[in-house]
Amino acid sequence: MEHLTQQELEQRVRDVMLNQTVLTEENKIGLPPIRGEGEYWMIMWTHLLEEFLIRYGPYPAGFDTGFIKDLKIPDPTSPLASKACAEVKRLQIGLNKYVFKYGKFRWLEQTYNEGMIRISPAAFYDDPSLNPAIHDEELELFIQPHPSEFKLELIHSKTRKSKGFIRPIDNKITKKSETNYYVYCMSSVWTPRLFLDFDADACLVIKEPNIFFEKAITAFEKQKPRWAGMPMKVTYLDPLNSTLAQIDIYSCKHFRFSYQKEIRLIWLPPEAVKELDHQYLELGNLRDWCELIKIN
Repeated sequence: MEHLTQQELEQRVRDVMLNQTVLTEENKIGLPPIRGEGEYWMIMWTHLLEEFLIRYGPYPAGFDTGFIKDLKIPDPTSPLASKACAEVKRLQIGLNKYVFKYGKFRWLEQTYNEGMIRISPAAFYDDPSLNPAIHDEELELFIQPHPSEFKLELIHSKTRKSKGFIRPIDNKITKKSETNYYVYCMSSVWTPRLFLDFDADACLVIKEPNIFFEKAITAFEKQKPRWAGMPMKVTYLDPLNSTLAQIDIYSCKHFRFSYQKEIRLIWLPPEAVKELDHQYLELGNLRDWCELIKIN
């Protein structure tokens, strides 16, 4: 982490803390179970504490600038928190089986009753006015390897022979999508945290994800038959411990969002395109294999 600027190091602290924080069913702030992902985030946190010690000295040196005040963690005192926790605790839904769409009741009710969903251009999410849990640069992803571990080879444009290697000046190497595309985001976890993060007062529980995916892809093909639609489980990459070869723009995201456990549908165009409008799909009856839950 020695190659990170102070601002980048502080952002990494916030990213790790986001994933190290959970809202329990008892409406309390807690830590994820140490077995499994909890161990990973604890290791990341320990590395950060060591870096701060090297740079600034013993704790709380470096942490006393107030940069953590901007961290958007769930607020147990909000009215939505107690309602979400009570509902999640009441409905013990099995993991790794269902898919969940958190959102506003007025829109999810239309999805449940009429089978109507709205899919958005990936570029839409690169809007600073959006909720921090949603705002993301979906068309690009960067890594930040240590400069000593990364070099670029220059190739002569005519002879295609190597002209030697150079080291990047910046500490970020970005991979960008060649096209805009459509995306519909869901989650694989049933947790009160996501109600708060997405400012959601409802959740559509999709009990037969494969049927939902098939219906959505089929409905889209009727409007744009040459596009390729597919479901994907999002992979979350740590920019300090990832390579360019690992990045698939359409299925990878910054590890800041790891706690969301996103499942997504994407649609790729036959040719590159920049400008896209929101698209509405009619899936037909969803009541037989979905359940709509409202947080009262």
